[in-house]
Amino acid sequence: MEKLLRLTAWKTNGIRPYGLFHLAFFIIGIIVCVFLSNKLKNISDKKNDKLLFFIGLFLLVIEIYKQLFYFYIVNNGHYDFSLFPFQLCDIPMYFCLIIPFIKKESVKQNMYNFLVSYNLLGAFITFFEPSALIRPYLTMTIHGFLWHIILVFIGLYLAVSKRGLKKKEDFIASSKIYVLLCSLALILNFALKNVSMGKMNLFYLGPSISPIIIFSDISSKFGWFTNMIVFVLVMTFGAYLVYMFFYNIDKVKLYAKEKLLKENS
Repeated sequence: MEKLLRLTAWKTNGIRPYGLFHLAFFIIGIIVCVFLSNKLKNISDKKNDKLLFFIGLFLLVIEIYKQLFYFYIVNNGHYDFSLFPFQLCDIPMYFCLIIPFIKKESVKQNMYNFLVSYNLLGAFITFFEPSALIRPYLTMTIHGFLWHIILVFIGLYLAVSKRGLKKKEDFIASSKIYVLLCSLALILNFALKNVSMGKMNLFYLGPSISPIIIFSDISSKFGWFTNMIVFVLVMTFGAYLVYMFFYNIDKVKLYAKEKLLKENS
């Protein structure tokens, strides 16, 4: 296994935030996401389930590769708990894998709402502050960029196919899921604090210092609890802006359609 992984351990130091690779990948990726989202927006629910499941399966495969790569190549047989796969941007992998097997439509709908709002927000934020995506190894850098552009596609696809954020109550439902996941992440952070030697910081809530710009300063100056409250509120507000964007686009389209019908009648 280790020998196989070493064949893909290509080191690189030429990739920079807002450099050619970053900007080209982001721009081309967005174009592809928009194109595919519109191309697939009218597929049946059965095909939708298959699409999301295979996306989740692909994410699972490359996540296993990433975990093995860091364990054997980067950390010489030691597990890095900072890579524990339960961050905000890991959740779509789990949701995509289980959505096809959920029979209750209201539960499915709430998961769609979360993937459109909080998932899409998290993916976009990462591209605007890409330092966490750029690694010393080319394969890990590609992994990070590819992972997050797939998350952008999931959010856009569910939005334009009208499967997520269709009414005002949907944002509240997605926020409840976010709070639930934050609670679980915080419990794991405390439960595994000693085992991880303080490295585990799921959802960047604490008690470890947040690695995110601005929030790391808040953590250092005012403590992890204050940072957690501010971070959750900022993320919720950001997700609300995403919700308002798609909700208002639909209202504008509906208004334009009604106006056109009146003019032609």
